Amino acid sequence: MSDYKIASKGKLSFKGDKSSRKKKKRKAEESLEEEANREGWVRVATEDDLIGPLFFIFNSEPLSCLYCSEKDNTIGVRSLPPNQQLIGGEPEEVSSVFVGAKVAGSESRITLKTFSGKYLASDKFGIITADREAIGPQEEWTLVIRNDGVALQSYYDKFLSVDEIADGGFRLRADAESIGFCETWIVKCQARFRKKAKSDKKEVRKIDELEIEQIKKYQTWGGGRIKTTKEDVTELRKAKKEGKMAEALLDRREKVKADRYCK
Repeated sequence: MSDYKIASKGKLSFKGDKSSRKKKKRKAEESLEEEANREGWVRVATEDDLIGPLFFIFNSEPLSCLYCSEKDNTIGVRSLPPNQQLIGGEPEEVSSVFVGAKVAGSESRITLKTFSGKYLASDKFGIITADREAIGPQEEWTLVIRNDGVALQSYYDKFLSVDEIADGGFRLRADAESIGFCETWIVKCQARFRKKAKSDKKEVRKIDELEIEQIKKYQTWGGGRIKTTKEDVTELRKAKKEGKMAEALLDRREKVKADRYCK
């Protein structure tokens, strides 16, 4: 075959052209990965991921997890089946799932509720329980997110720690002064909750941008400063669904006297 026939075979390409085939393949792979993780469990990456069902894994050999006994609501650590892996591992029983919720009025502290509706708690001596239905200081936790995992800090500034004892079991206490291997957990959340949180944040950002645009259009300018209310956008999201967005935005501008037509 001549060199000309080899060169002329197929579509001509030029230097600098981008390959669309690789791009399409990459997009397909990303969509498949997203689809696979949609209903699965993924590692916690931000504080927003700590709201909802959580699965706490301790990187022992074999892997173990935090759980609440179905018999007496005691909290402990037990080994996971040998087939469980750190990547792709999921809870097999409801007793290993805890539900995280933010403490009212706090940005960093959360509560952890067991499957029985009781709250994970630590007293000043580091003893762990889960037998209370009401929330107090002892039921509040701060989750410290690090590159190697997550540490649980109690109200008394001590960390939840796991020690392997001689008989192969585990000792669980919240009296560690600092974060080390025994205080580090791999925390997983459900991917669908993370996706919902991201979509909610995107909607809030769009509403914020719309409000700023409206204020710039109608406000009484004072040195070029934009006046906004400190209230959250929950009422605006509700107004958007009811078709009363413009009216709600006007009411917010009126509160901060940021509309030259509304006094």
